[in-house]
Amino acid sequence: MKKVFLGMLLIALGFGTMSLTTNSENVTKASVNNQKAIETENVVVGPTYTAPWLGDCCESPFSAIYRDIANRGYDPNTTSYMMISVGTNTVTYTITN
Repeated sequence: MKKVFLGMLLIALGFGTMSLTTNSENVTKASVNNQKAIETENVVVGPTYTAPWLGDCCESPFSAIYRDIANRGYDPNTTSYMMISVGTNTVTYTITN
């Protein structure tokens, strides 16, 4: 009974992996073939900051960045930023304009 179950599981996993691989290749080909031009935009990168973060399940790293931006005198609603890394108790981000 165990061998039959493991055999069926192996077959199911094999078909699932095969279909995922096939689909992702088709998506890649379609997106590359349909791409006509790439538009770039100038982004000015500002200072990089490290904000303290509780690092537990109750606080998002975005909340820590939002709070740190407000403490530094920026308006959190209009300031653009890019998160660089999240540690156990710190979040590093860069302000972009």
